[in-house]
Amino acid sequence: MKIEQLNPEDLQFAAKFCRINMKFDTMPDFLFKEKTFDDPDFNPETALVAKEGDEIIGLMVGVIRNHKKIGKIGYIKLMAVKSSERRKGIASKLYEIIHEKFVKEGCEKERIYESHPNYFQPGIDPLYTEAICFVERKGFQKFNDTANMICNLVNQNFDTSIEEKKLLDKGILIKRAEKSDYEKTLKFIRKDFELWENEVNVAFKNDPISIHIAIYQDEVVGFSAYDTNNINTGWFGPMGTSPSMRGKNIGGVLLKRCLNDQQKQGHQFAIIPWVGPIPFYSHHCGAKVQRIFWRYEKILQ
Repeated sequence: MKIEQLNPEDLQFAAKFCRINMKFDTMPDFLFKEKTFDDPDFNPETALVAKEGDEIIGLMVGVIRNHKKIGKIGYIKLMAVKSSERRKGIASKLYEIIHEKFVKEGCEKERIYESHPNYFQPGIDPLYTEAICFVERKGFQKFNDTANMICNLVNQNFDTSIEEKKLLDKGILIKRAEKSDYEKTLKFIRKDFELWENEVNVAFKNDPISIHIAIYQDEVVGFSAYDTNNINTGWFGPMGTSPSMRGKNIGGVLLKRCLNDQQKQGHQFAIIPWVGPIPFYSHHCGAKVQRIFWRYEKILQ
């Protein structure tokens, strides 16, 4: 067995490897590229494949994020081992190389998968029992859990014209963001939702711009976006409303405008990831909990 850095020539083979060996997920080539080579923090020193000859039998991708508020964190973004080659120490060898790099670079902690703003899933689905066992053996501790919800877009009516008129009567304008709204939107994000700045930047680069906003007294007071992560897979979010403006149905309207866009894109379902307010999404669009994820971390400093 040899361990090599992941390189662009491996892309199609590595994506196919993930599709075969991550049985509860899908990994088209374009999505694998987004999660690896298109990540602004991609580092080939922490993106590794194990091979027997020319065949990939193991893969692990790590990335370091230097977050303003929560510090420098090393994330394991992706990991998989060929089913017939498990329990042979392959994942351990890949992990130790990446772990040493995280320590050398001064990471304060390590986490699994939730490498926002560019992440595949917000934790480990416990259906991947072997992965749970692996990370716990490596000293990771479960500190939280979260859920993805799914919204069936087929035959739903997401028209919000009546609701928008009621909000406009209160001085609240709902609209798709335009380029001229970028600075005021960013000002709002940096005040109340700083961790989502990068995803909002992605939304403004999409064509059409994939973020809808609420404006009150010439200031952005709410937003809702889609296609900011796991692009072209029906991925919704992030979204948020100013605490002082909640309870006015701003969030519900912004949500439906995004879902309407995703419906027009041809998606049958929208995935709402890393959900906090489950009742909110259930009420406004009939979303249901689809998957549960366990969040793990290891303190390094």
